[in-house]
Amino acid sequence: MSTFISNLDVYRAIAEEAAAESKRLLEAGRRPKPDGQPGYIVTYDPQRKSFKQSLIAIAFEGMYLEALFGLVGKQKLGKEGYRKIERRKYEAKLERLGVVDQGILDRCKRFREARNDLVHEDALDLDSSDPAVTRTAQKEAAFGIELVRSLARILRPGP
Repeated sequence: MSTFISNLDVYRAIAEEAAAESKRLLEAGRRPKPDGQPGYIVTYDPQRKSFKQSLIAIAFEGMYLEALFGLVGKQKLGKEGYRKIERRKYEAKLERLGVVDQGILDRCKRFREARNDLVHEDALDLDSSDPAVTRTAQKEAAFGIELVRSLARILRPGP
């Protein structure tokens, strides 16, 4: 059996640290409405620090997943077996690795699409975009962190 060395845990740590910083910055930039009404007043951040940290989190979550799939895939399928699926979508890799829960596959698809939108950005046409599919980086980063944690528990069970 082969032994593999990976930066897997470093990618996850970077993603989690960036997501936590994004959340901290987002919360620091909002305060309750002074008249007691529900909601917040959000202070504009011209440097978009929270957004940037979310982008870092999303990118490193994707790097983590790719490394996790590679590590687990090579262990379960062998190098040649994994090579046959390494360019497939996240959901297809999961299925090949034995994860068939539709809820998990759907969550993975959502993350993959958000990550692809980030990495392969296409300018958003506000006149023809569907507001129902509009994403925020902070929400997608938090969503990705939870997804990565659950996939790590599923694919790398242990103490």
